[in-house]
Amino acid sequence: MTDVNIAVEILTDASQDIFDEALLISADSDLQPVVARVKKLFPKKKLIVFFPPGRFSIVLKNITGCFVIWRKVLRKSLFPDSVKKQDGFVLRRPDSWR
Repeated sequence: MTDVNIAVEILTDASQDIFDEALLISADSDLQPVVARVKKLFPKKKLIVFFPPGRFSIVLKNITGCFVIWRKVLRKSLFPDSVKKQDGFVLRRPDSWR
């Protein structure tokens, strides 16, 4: 149901005028109908798709602006292995996320 939930939220946010520009990080072509519908119903809104590393959808590429998130760029944007909060509590990245 993840695709359905994403579609519902995108359409809800567009209809409530919550965004002018939305970024969708996915390469799932099942989301094509919602992207197309937002573009048709709300032509002034931008909906741009970012493809995760190693993923691509020609269907999404053909209906809206798109970019690829390269692994090298993604690695540079990771938080450190641990982050200390102001109250002293330390948040640690799980080993499985490295």
